Amino acid sequence: MNDIQRARAKLSGTLANCSLFSGISDDELSVIAQKMDVIAAPRGRLVMQHGDFTSETYFLISGGVIGQLVADNGREILFTEIAVGGYFGELAALDGAARSITISASADCVFAKLSGAKFREILLAHPQTAVNLATDLGAQLRGMNERVFDLVVHSVETRVSIRLMQLAQAQEQLIQGGVINDAPTREGMANFVGSNREAVSRAIARLNKAGIIETMHKKVVILDLDRLLESAEGTAQ
Repeated sequence: MNDIQRARAKLSGTLANCSLFSGISDDELSVIAQKMDVIAAPRGRLVMQHGDFTSETYFLISGGVIGQLVADNGREILFTEIAVGGYFGELAALDGAARSITISASADCVFAKLSGAKFREILLAHPQTAVNLATDLGAQLRGMNERVFDLVVHSVETRVSIRLMQLAQAQEQLIQGGVINDAPTREGMANFVGSNREAVSRAIARLNKAGIIETMHKKVVILDLDRLLESAEGTAQ
């Protein structure tokens, strides 16, 4: 039995750990599980792309994913890590608008997937899931408000780290040892993060010296993904 078959066999039990299905009975979860497809994605794989018009909702069964949200000006970037038991893609399932976030696999993953139509059917058939969804969205909004404030006061090094994460994710390289090809020049990076070439050069030099990245000609190697994430949060030492 492969990973997908194993995940399918115990899917209803796994869904019980998802906040969306809190308070839903085992029998109801079994019915919901039958509506889902189970898929796998290797680490680094893009699962959804900002701007795409797709409407599936994903439930993470195993592995881990990283999401990035880019503001209209292309400079303010929020990122989040989603752990096992989490879900994403629900906004497009609700309103049919373009994806607002890019998601990639930070490890080999298995997902359960619902079409937008089936997701809405479940909310109508099981009102508790709608209440749970509203609660989860409220918590996300509160957290996002805090993150937006943090971005206003971020250092150049933090903004550079965030940009490197975005570039790595676009190339499906946001992994330990990932390689960013065609990396921007210092001037190009400065234009993107709203700084100057000298400040960006100093920030990149500090990341190199700390062993977080290694820069080469038009390439950046991610030596320590965890510390790059910390640097993007402004917490790396």
